[in-house]
Amino acid sequence: MQVLQQVKKLHKDLKKPEKNHKYRQIIEELSEYFLFGDHQQEELFDYFAEHNILHLFYQKLKSANHQLTIFIIERMSMIITNLQNPLNLNYVLSNPVLHEFINYNYDFNNPEIVDYYVNFLKTIAIRINRDNFYLYFNQRYCTFPLLWQAQKFINYPDQLVKNTIQNIVLSLSKLSTEPKSEKQTQSVIFNQTKIMIQFKHYLTSSPFIQVYIKYIIQIQKLIESLNIDSQDELDKLEDILMFFNDLITECPFLSILLEKLILDQLIQPILDCLLLNKNTSMRVSYEVGLLTIYLFLTKLPLINTIMSYFCNDQIYIDDTIQHQKLQKQSQLWVYDTKNMEQEFQNIFQKEFDDIEERNYQFIQHKQNNEIENPYKNQFLELLRSKHNTLLYLYLSIWFVAKQNNYQIPSLQIIKLLQLKEEIVFSKQLIELIILLMINEDLKELEQLYEQLQNKIISMISNLKETNKKLSEGLCANWDIIENFDWDKFKESQHKIKLDDLKPYVDNSKLSEFKYIYLWILVKCLVKNFQKQRVENPYKINQEIELNQNCEFIQIMNSQNYLILDIESGYLIHIFTYQNQEFGIVKFVQPLKAIECSFINDTLILESNQLCLNSFKPYHIKYQKDVIPSVIDRIYQAQQSMSLLIINKLEALL
Repeated sequence: MQVLQQVKKLHKDLKKPEKNHKYRQIIEELSEYFLFGDHQQEELFDYFAEHNILHLFYQKLKSANHQLTIFIIERMSMIITNLQNPLNLNYVLSNPVLHEFINYNYDFNNPEIVDYYVNFLKTIAIRINRDNFYLYFNQRYCTFPLLWQAQKFINYPDQLVKNTIQNIVLSLSKLSTEPKSEKQTQSVIFNQTKIMIQFKHYLTSSPFIQVYIKYIIQIQKLIESLNIDSQDELDKLEDILMFFNDLITECPFLSILLEKLILDQLIQPILDCLLLNKNTSMRVSYEVGLLTIYLFLTKLPLINTIMSYFCNDQIYIDDTIQHQKLQKQSQLWVYDTKNMEQEFQNIFQKEFDDIEERNYQFIQHKQNNEIENPYKNQFLELLRSKHNTLLYLYLSIWFVAKQNNYQIPSLQIIKLLQLKEEIVFSKQLIELIILLMINEDLKELEQLYEQLQNKIISMISNLKETNKKLSEGLCANWDIIENFDWDKFKESQHKIKLDDLKPYVDNSKLSEFKYIYLWILVKCLVKNFQKQRVENPYKINQEIELNQNCEFIQIMNSQNYLILDIESGYLIHIFTYQNQEFGIVKFVQPLKAIECSFINDTLILESNQLCLNSFKPYHIKYQKDVIPSVIDRIYQAQQSMSLLIINKLEALL
């Protein structure tokens, strides 16, 4: 009773005209008691409900400064989040004052208020399910105030707010396709189904379609200004694509509508610009355009539709809607105060036809109105390019095609590896070409293998006769050939990385390495040669028995050593035990890939610039006067490896 008396006193104080800071303390205490009543003392909660104290919170909101406004919103979010009793939760969710909180005219020029308000909407959205959905969806006007208020922040500058809005739109949209509970009666299921049919129409009616168009325009803007080297910009683009992927997956009835928008406003303008040289609403470079197409293929469940542009002789293009120019939105976000209820009602009445019937008609029209594909041959022509980045993107798209059982231009792809001139392609591009050729039966592959075999034999013979030093590029990257495993290579899943799109500075110096690496790949491909990796005897933090055949270089007077293992081809840093027969490996680097330098008393070991593997430099403390001797011994060991590599290469023939 003492608690109830305290609540009554606070209730009375809240009705008095007080200063904002006083209201803050009262509302804080009342919200705590509100949850205490829910968790432990039901009669206390009944008092709150009987006197509708939440409505008093709203009354104070209308005269509050921005600090108190934020506090009240935050307290409402806390209450909704922490309610445990289902009946009490339904009371709060069904309370008309909650709609007043949702629709109140806040000062959204204040970013702090926006943050708390959007989080408030998310808090409610999380609590909405199929059972209480009717509390928020207005069947008379076919409107959803919470969802409509949320969508107004789709273009808000803050990324965290944008992400929260995505979550709200997705979590509420997928309620339309949630499975029905087995515990419900037939009448409840019937009413829910009726409401959900209306809700699906809401999500596909003209006013709400602008929500998807906002995201389409966001994608357009990102693509038009995309820096292909910026991982942050790519992450933003992928984030929106994954949102569309989730929408289509969770709400299959949206798939045809979203497919129309994506194909018409994004895919076709890019392809028209790149392949047909048309003046479209989007102007992008080949690199950005093709990378975007690849992302659409790998992030959206529209592979068959998009791939038809590259593989089918006939495709469907809807000339009635093709490239309707979307209204460009201002970069400056402005909160839209327009009341959409009447507009929703008018549009909804006009568009209440069965959406499934309209989709069926679209599919039939699509099948009966196909035209000759103008893109396929143009895309094939691009395979003549020698530009590494562009070709890598073209072939990545063909890789998606092959994975989805489309026919790829195998002969044109293998012709890229003509040996009449130096191989200019990157290691990643060579690997992708071979992945595309797996299970392809082409005599050209056998011919390529024979040409490579002869070239390698000639290379070894020339090296032995002239005693010529192996190229630095081959030596530095021998570890890649040693560690190549055909079985693992075949199982690898190709995925574009930004680093793979960057040109390699010393590409010409890798010529010998690329010939040998390509030869290994083709040999495995056509000769059923099972090249397996040579296991590295050293692993980080592994305990090893010290091999006396290796050369040990002690670091200062400590138990730390550098080990030069020429036979295995590694430089190892090790920490030994007292008896110096065993030690723990600290780091391992391929010996041929190491460059040495020193500053003061620090020996710096870092990867050779030619090496395709990437290592961070290591700094090791040494006595300054012995560092030149250590560097000299490392370089001598590198030179001794050349003959060993030639012998290993010859053993592979």
